[in-house]
Amino acid sequence: MTEHTTATAEQSHLHEGFDIVVNAQPHTVESRTVTYEEVVKIAYPTPPSPDARYTVTYRNAEKPKEGSLAPGQSVEVKKEGTIFNVKATGRS
Repeated sequence: MTEHTTATAEQSHLHEGFDIVVNAQPHTVESRTVTYEEVVKIAYPTPPSPDARYTVTYRNAEKPKEGSLAPGQSVEVKKEGTIFNVKATGRS
């Protein structure tokens, strides 16, 4: 029964998505490709102000491994461990 339980848990994990960290909080996303807009929405579900702009940096991604994202850009994340830092920077 243990082998079956382990296999079921592993199969279940395959459908859970991709585990990322945004501002030190774990999150799961469904797609390997994560956009600037998705990460900002995770970090700030309610924007701090209507004019808020954000700086988004990441590391431990699949391609490219580290860098920053601007509006409209995306990055390919790893199954586990891609880390994003999102900071509200005010108006630009």
